[in-house]
Amino acid sequence: MEFSSALLIADAALHSSNPAFHATTKAHGLYNTQQFVLRLSPAVHKTLSSLPSGIVSNDEIGLEGAQAMSTYLHETIHWWQHIGSTYGFILSLNYPVQAHCTHFDLKKLVDEDGFKKSVFLQASGLGRRGPTGVGSAAGRANTIVNNHFDLLAFRAFTLSPEAAQSVTQRDLFETVGHAFHMTYAHTLIQLASSVDKQFTVIPRPMDWADGFRDLKERKFRGHYHGSPIELWPIGAYEIFEGQAQFSQIQYLSHCCGHRLDWDNYRSFGMLSGVYVKAFEEFLRLSESKWPAHINDPIVGLFLLICDLAINPASGFPATVTPNYETFIDDVNPGARFWMLCRLIALRFPKMKQAVQTHSRSEYEAITDELCAALKEAAPLLIAKVFSSWFDEAGPLSELRREYKTYVFSSENYVLRHLFAHFLAFQEDKFKKPEFFCWPGAWMAGDQLTNEATILFDKHGALFVDKENDDGIFPRIQTGRNEATLETAFNNFYHNQVIYELANQWISTPGAFNYDLAWLPPSKTREEFLRRQFKTAFGLDPEDVTLLSPPPI
Repeated sequence: MEFSSALLIADAALHSSNPAFHATTKAHGLYNTQQFVLRLSPAVHKTLSSLPSGIVSNDEIGLEGAQAMSTYLHETIHWWQHIGSTYGFILSLNYPVQAHCTHFDLKKLVDEDGFKKSVFLQASGLGRRGPTGVGSAAGRANTIVNNHFDLLAFRAFTLSPEAAQSVTQRDLFETVGHAFHMTYAHTLIQLASSVDKQFTVIPRPMDWADGFRDLKERKFRGHYHGSPIELWPIGAYEIFEGQAQFSQIQYLSHCCGHRLDWDNYRSFGMLSGVYVKAFEEFLRLSESKWPAHINDPIVGLFLLICDLAINPASGFPATVTPNYETFIDDVNPGARFWMLCRLIALRFPKMKQAVQTHSRSEYEAITDELCAALKEAAPLLIAKVFSSWFDEAGPLSELRREYKTYVFSSENYVLRHLFAHFLAFQEDKFKKPEFFCWPGAWMAGDQLTNEATILFDKHGALFVDKENDDGIFPRIQTGRNEATLETAFNNFYHNQVIYELANQWISTPGAFNYDLAWLPPSKTREEFLRRQFKTAFGLDPEDVTLLSPPPI
């Protein structure tokens, strides 16, 4: 049995400002967290397009089909991680919220000190020549820069220890606690302003100010400037890649009747680098040996731990009160992963054999016990809460109606669109958690059902590329007509280009760059981008005054 690197292998890369999640070690799949697009290589596209539709047996899909499908599953799991987990959803909104939370101050800064680029340089120049307090142009410029950086710092600090170390060395870095607090506060305020203006269900971050201020005044670790910074062995990046990779391996194993062993997967390049790091760390921390075979219960437990690590309740949907002191670790995937693994070693070693059938009852029993030990809400309770928000008679029922028609209000369009998909995912996760925790076991072999294929299609990535085109296109969705999808796609990306240009305005010196690789080439692309920017800010990007960095 020979596998093809053209269908399985990819090139992993991580950048804290724009993380991309790849399929394996020499890229034939990619999910980009800022563009919300799933990309596949031409070879994978071609193979997938030749497969029969509907429920098919392993024999019908064939070896090439199984490999291509496994890569597609891998990248779809990256989409699920971002749109279906509480941490991933906060991460997904990070880039849009950077633009939303600075929009008002950017317009006011133009009124006070002119349209200049970059705001980073504008802030430093204003500070040298005039008042810098609240209400001054310098104060406003500093607010923009700080809000922008705090969100970036959260993104970097939670993704990996390398990214965390890099961001904490920046002069703008205040504290870990401040970055986490500000990220959740800005995100929830923007979500509430979109769909829940009275904070009926979304937690009120304004109520947390005194609690976090107290930590700073008491010089509690992680919440005062100069505090020691604790880095965990791995972060969300390693957890995301490990979860996707071992789900892909589990799928291939079920497709092939469990005839392949670990050495086979190593020879395919699927057990190296970032793709195996989280699993190796899991084995070390839980005091477990490398399993003899792929279908060992310890692999199922690892995938469940990944699920728990990226699904905190603190801050969203639960309030932080009164757990301010533990908030950083409560929501940081790397810290959660470490604590969960040690719990297994020290208190629950029998769990290593608990995942036998990948069932709902196993998922519920294990997560309930581990979350009770951590004194936090279990993922099924979290999903139930979100489902109640999204219910036809629930407080966010209007958003549900928009999701059903796929016609979203123009107010904060991207946030509404993504939030609706997040809530729909949580609703189905509450009904079928075992599928989303162990998709590789439920999408191949004897356990493959019509329900599994419906769920996989329903929760596929919103945007994709094509076999011979690197542009971005709306994915065809069952039950939705193409004209509606095209309109939603256009509305979504009209906002996305504003986020890109706003980010450049704040953080990038020099002229605006209109050559966005993910937009299709066009003679009118620059004109389109300028028009979108003018709609959002009332300004033509070509009228900006370019600032030069001060001499060293």
